[in-house]
Parts: sequence; structure tokens; C-alpha cells
Amino acid sequence: MKLLLARHGQSEWQVKVEEGDLDPPLTALGEAQAHRLGEYLAADDESIAVIVASPLQRARRTAEIVASYLHLPVTIEPEFREFDEWSAGWAPLPVSMWNMAPATPELKPGYSRFRARVAAGLRRVVEAANGAGQLLLVTHAGTIGAQARILFGSDTPRLWLNNTGLSLFEWGHPERGGSWVVHYLNRVEHLPLPMRTA
Repeated sequence: MKLLLARHGQSEWQVKVEEGDLDPPLTALGEAQAHRLGEYLAADDESIAVIVASPLQRARRTAEIVASYLHLPVTIEPEFREFDEWSAGWAPLPVSMWNMAPATPELKPGYSRFRARVAAGLRRVVEAANGAGQLLLVTHAGTIGAQARILFGSDTPRLWLNNTGLSLFEWGHPERGGSWVVHYLNRVEHLPLPMRTA
């Protein structure tokens, strides 16, 4: 079982100075990034069995564009929405540079609820796939961060994620058995430098 996590293309919210809509569309560049991602994945030797997306339009549209290259349907997972409870607190920061997983990190209520819903969605998607191979999950920076922290087993690591950046996790790697193996984080080789945004 492999989980290929992809962030959506650039959204209108990312290029506006003022606070914007919580469900903005992709920009023209975001659409182009999604097309580049679709072309890249279609040319890859590792086929994708299932595409799952957040219901928010920036992720859903990115997934639809990619799906047009892979000739697959897109399944929507409501629990993969982006974090939206900033006033209720985000994930804990590391205690120190050398103690990335404190024994009992304090989880703020907003992040606890977000983590629980992302975990429920992740479990539902993985169980529904029933070992189908590689799953492409098209979501958001915060959602991918939560998914990675769930798979890492620690709520303190942070990820830098570009638009349409790819991160690959594998369960049951032949040399690692019953653990999640990280193959790569935030791969953006499908985008030329002028198209890389975060």
C-alpha cells in the first residue's frame, strides 16, 4: 500500500493580500500546475489505482485535472478539508531541536479535532482501497501535514509543501515490514522553477 500525497495547485487565496474565501478556485497558474502533475503521473511507471480529494474546490479541481490524464474517477473524502479552526489552536511545536517527539505534547482543541477527522478519513480511504496499490490523495498543506504526522506517529514535525508537491509513504515495504516508510517529501520535479509556488 502506497499513499501518494499531493497538494492542490495555486489558489486565488494565495495571491490575494486581503483575507479571502475559505474555498477559493485555482488560479490560471494553479490549473497549469495541475496539468503538469497529471502529465508527470501519467508517464510514471507506478500506476495509481485510486484518486481521493478534499471537497474544497482547489483540491477537487486539481484532482479532476490529474484524473483526466490517468482515466480514473475522483472520490471525495469530506474529512480531508483544510484546517479552519485557527482560533482554537494548531499543533504543538517541538520542545527542542533534539526532542522532536515529547512524551506528552499538548494538543490544542482545534488541532485535536482536525487531527481526529483527518485520521478518520485516512483510515476510511485506506480500508476502502483494500490494498489496491498506490492511492493519490489530493488535499491541502495542513491536511498533508496532519497525515504525515499521523503516519510518523508524532505531532511535532512540520513539512514545507509546494503547490502540487508530492510526498510518498509506503506500508509493508519488503525491507521494513510493519511500518510506514517515507520515500520522499515535497517532490516538485514536474514543475519548472518559474511554476513552483508555495
